[in-house]
Amino acid sequence: MRANRVLGHDDEFRSARNFARAFRTDGDRALAPSQITRWEKAESAADGSVLSRYEVLLRLPGQSLTASYEAARRFLNEERPADGLAAVPDAELHELIDRACTPGAMCGADWRVFTRAVAGRPDLLLHPPGTWRVIAENLLGELVVAERTAWLVRQEAMSRLLEHRASARHAFEACVGMADDRANPVCIEPISLLDASTLPEASGYVLAQLRNPDSVRALHGALLAAVAKVRRGHFTAAATAELKHLAAALPLGVDDHPLVGPMAAELAHVLRLPGTSAPAAQSQVCVRLALTAQARLPSAGPGVDEVLVELVSEAMFSRNPDERLYAAALITATPYGHPLAVAVTEWLAAGDLRDELLLERGLGLLNKLGAPTHRVLVRSLLLDPALSARNRHAAAWAATHSPGRIGADEWRAVVGTQTALVRTRPSPLDDDILRGLVHSIGTDAHPELLRELHADSRLPAQVRDLAAWWLRREPRQV
Repeated sequence: MRANRVLGHDDEFRSARNFARAFRTDGDRALAPSQITRWEKAESAADGSVLSRYEVLLRLPGQSLTASYEAARRFLNEERPADGLAAVPDAELHELIDRACTPGAMCGADWRVFTRAVAGRPDLLLHPPGTWRVIAENLLGELVVAERTAWLVRQEAMSRLLEHRASARHAFEACVGMADDRANPVCIEPISLLDASTLPEASGYVLAQLRNPDSVRALHGALLAAVAKVRRGHFTAAATAELKHLAAALPLGVDDHPLVGPMAAELAHVLRLPGTSAPAAQSQVCVRLALTAQARLPSAGPGVDEVLVELVSEAMFSRNPDERLYAAALITATPYGHPLAVAVTEWLAAGDLRDELLLERGLGLLNKLGAPTHRVLVRSLLLDPALSARNRHAAAWAATHSPGRIGADEWRAVVGTQTALVRTRPSPLDDDILRGLVHSIGTDAHPELLRELHADSRLPAQVRDLAAWWLRREPRQV
């Protein structure tokens, strides 16, 4: 909140007094400047209505603050305020229900209003009951192709449906239905979302995927869900005992799949089992990146912003990818987002690319910051035949749902390089590298190239199926 007010474009609002004077819309007396300070120092709780007013006054994109705030509170397992949950009149709620049943008829703001209204009415019933399943499937279908704020809003909305007394089972079934659908290549989100469900069946499904995962990505989704469910106390004593046994048998070495190894170690950590330590946060790197980002914002002033350094550390070096995601989302919701993306891109381009962890985490952070600065770097990495499989994997996934665009011919050259490497230097990550390329091509909206990939019999079936899946979908941005 403070970063947006002090580092934003409106010089007038850098004064807490001026900002407090403009805050009221109800004709009541102006806020005391000390109230702004208390909110911004977290000495007084700021609810969603306060954040929405910040968005309006500071001319920020709609929901840019509220979505990050709600996602972070859920990750931290904090009680979420009920401000305005039941404020939607019946007529408006009925209209939202009708639109929620129609694919593509809702925007992110609609889903937020609708699910908050639903959460405020725990006894709400819909007839026929199958209406809940239709709504959940429509929302989930949008969620898996949405980006950044649009994705955060829909994830929170889906979590509310998973928690609601009447919709919980239908939302659970929608998630499992998508995860189990062999024609649907997306499974991480529908499985990881089950962390919001307290249904015994949800915990059972997560355990089943840990016992016998359908794929590496299904295992990753189950690990994400399991870590959160342990922290929220969703597992019974018997289930926890089995979970400890399963966690102890998971691979923890650094040479394992980059999605699985860190999360397996994180599950061992939350279960208090012996496991590998998290990668040490390289404080010098974090301070350097923070200072470089601050230097691009003259209004940031002297000295390092310690909060920014902490967020950069979490966004790069946390073992838990959810923590990395939400730390990056908080940075992106401030003026620091783009300058930090430039700083990280320049740092990676000038650095030693043999450090696999630094390159992997740096590219992952760039993907989440919502700036196109790393597109040229990603393309050059993917055209480099000397790069390790792990770094090629990081680069392939770094362009997914990322602003900017790589041209179709450039993507063809990348696909040619990577498919040649699959044949000459095979690795366990090959299929997932190719999947990452197809996801990136799908989010870049190159339908002709997707058709070529779908028809290429030399590619693995799951990669060709993913190309066909993208051809049937439109990315959801709002």
